[in-house]
Amino acid sequence: MYQSTAPIAPSAAVSFLLSPHVVLVIDMFRALGDFEEHYDLSALDRLEDRLSTIIDPVSARGLVSDALLLGFALRTERTTSWAMHQAGSRRATPHEYRLLGLVSACMHGDTALAAEALRGLGVAGNHTILSLAGEVAQRLAAAGVELDPPDARLMVTETGDILALGRIDAPARRHRAGE
Repeated sequence: MYQSTAPIAPSAAVSFLLSPHVVLVIDMFRALGDFEEHYDLSALDRLEDRLSTIIDPVSARGLVSDALLLGFALRTERTTSWAMHQAGSRRATPHEYRLLGLVSACMHGDTALAAEALRGLGVAGNHTILSLAGEVAQRLAAAGVELDPPDARLMVTETGDILALGRIDAPARRHRAGE
């Protein structure tokens, strides 16, 4: 199993517990972060193999390609660093939740919420990034994977604002073909 070497920020005061089915979706971006750090092509192959357990291999390859483009675009446009957990972790940071929220909002056609997720990620509104996130969302949907809409209140940038909300459920993933 491929493990992220990027440490989680020790001061992360907020964490979300993800459904086991959502973990693989966020793991796409966790693995891409490791790929960017080490330029290890086998990391992408392992990611495709893991995705192939829930979708067909051709769709997995296309999804990794689209996620890679989105990941690079986000990396070049962000103004802050992101805290990310290791691949496989059910815990998600606010940054990871917003990344899921970006894709999920695009999946549900909510461009205003997707733009809010970008702002929460420290990325200025960018039509190219919204388009790339839409491509990832379309690939997931075409493969039978759906994400529930994100909670708009969690797209805020201040951790204190999230802490004031109490218990919030992360978007669930449903796989139409297998459930």
